[in-house]
Amino acid sequence: MSTTPRPALLLPALAALVVGIAGCTSAVSGTAAPAGQSPATAAGDPVQWVDGVCGALLPFVKTAGTPPQLNTASDPTALAKGISEYLGQGATAADSAINGIAAVGPSPVAGGDDVITRLTKTLTTFRTSFQDAKTQVDAVDTSNPQSLRTELPKAVAPLEQLANMPDPTVDLQTSPELERASAQAPNCQQVERQTGG
Repeated sequence: MSTTPRPALLLPALAALVVGIAGCTSAVSGTAAPAGQSPATAAGDPVQWVDGVCGALLPFVKTAGTPPQLNTASDPTALAKGISEYLGQGATAADSAINGIAAVGPSPVAGGDDVITRLTKTLTTFRTSFQDAKTQVDAVDTSNPQSLRTELPKAVAPLEQLANMPDPTVDLQTSPELERASAQAPNCQQVERQTGG
């Protein structure tokens, strides 16, 4: 009896990246960009800056948080194709998030740039992991059942290591101003809802 491999594409580290952005509910002066948008610059406004960071991150959160429906793949080729497409979209979304975060500009709050440095490093790791796994998935011979059973799970197994990555937003907890700003930023609230925070 042949079974179709169902590799787990769990990305709990993704939630850890952004759940820390949600914080207190006290007010911080400033304005947020419209939901789902990233402001071009946030010169001196913590709410606008954090909202821009979350706005740049939101498409990646949505893409990475929507893995393919592996149980609906009707054949091995469709299964591999679905995984490959997901990985490609995830890598592209991570790259877009990296560029979008860079476009937000320097943090108006002490410590914010350090958070961005770690977040960018983590997103780069996600992008590289997705690209590498996609390359390996694309190389699997789906016409060979033995290869499919062994090589497809092996191709995506490194993604499980992403769950062990440290949370780069932990420093937000030591910055009450950034924590309060994120509570007012609509994009941060959307990220929190997407990650189940």
